[in-house]
Amino acid sequence: MQRSTLVGLKVGLIALLIFVAMIGMSTNSPATEWLKEAFHGISFAFAFGLGAPEALAYVLGGVVFVAIFCAGYFVGKKASSKLDG
Repeated sequence: MQRSTLVGLKVGLIALLIFVAMIGMSTNSPATEWLKEAFHGISFAFAFGLGAPEALAYVLGGVVFVAIFCAGYFVGKKASSKLDG
């Protein structure tokens, strides 16, 4: 595996962890529950704010998490490839 791919994966995971921590810290729950709270919070925002059905809100919540990971991955991969050459 290329070095830029590994850096991209690490940056994507860090971006996702920071996002979960930012949302999770706003609730009064232990750190072990932050991921669940973040997912339910995003899903609630779609369901209540946009009026989406419950199943669609959960799918959109998952899409948000995947999009944050992908954005971090591409930023990390691009930055690493720029620094290499």
